Amino acid sequence: MHKRLRFGFSATVFLIFSLVLAFAAEPVPAPKPLAETSKTEPGNAIASPMPKPKPVQPPEAVSPHVKDAAACDLPGMDFESLPPVRGEFSGDAGCGIESPVRLTSIQREGAQVALKGAVTVSCAFAQTFSEWLQSDVLPAAEKHFDGGIKSIATGPGYQCRRRNNQPDGKLSEHALGKAVDISGFAMKEGASVSVETDWGKDTPAGRFLTDIQKSACARFTTVLSPEGDEFHKSHLHVDIGCHGKTCTYLICQ
Repeated sequence: MHKRLRFGFSATVFLIFSLVLAFAAEPVPAPKPLAETSKTEPGNAIASPMPKPKPVQPPEAVSPHVKDAAACDLPGMDFESLPPVRGEFSGDAGCGIESPVRLTSIQREGAQVALKGAVTVSCAFAQTFSEWLQSDVLPAAEKHFDGGIKSIATGPGYQCRRRNNQPDGKLSEHALGKAVDISGFAMKEGASVSVETDWGKDTPAGRFLTDIQKSACARFTTVLSPEGDEFHKSHLHVDIGCHGKTCTYLICQ
């Protein structure tokens, strides 16, 4: 029995040893060299450097007020576009106009009506103001006076100040270029109209002022006449300021 076990164990060891020798004797194939990567293959970033990008040419510089000039359309109005206006009044940094224009006169049917003082306002206000003058004010003057208006006495428009020139309170619409004051008119026939002295009278001048005040209330968000308060005894104030949360509230006095 012991002889058989020894014989079996010896045979097993001999078989394993023979297999190891056979495996070691089998030649291992030599590794093949890797194929050379083409220098034009997309993955070879080092061998194929990307072309240098062409420098981007900066756009032609355009002055801001030149853009405004193209955008501000005021048919019949003689005006000049200006650079943006900036200003401060007692710490108010909100003064200024992004798209200001200087109004000098208005044309109607070949006739020129001068603004005595050049008016600097925003383009948006100038559009409403121009439409009011051409569609309402000049026709009303022709209705009440022969020949119509020769010139209009106005304030400067833009002024960096608070409302009613008070030391405190809200910023005036004048400080944003959204308002103008009119104190009177000179007619071609020689007559003159003063808001301070002719307001409320039953005369051609008084009726003319009443007509243009009513028409202004249909175009502007704020119209203040001598009937409004003591600060407007001498002129008619018109502006396009925002009133109320939805900017739909109108003031007509």
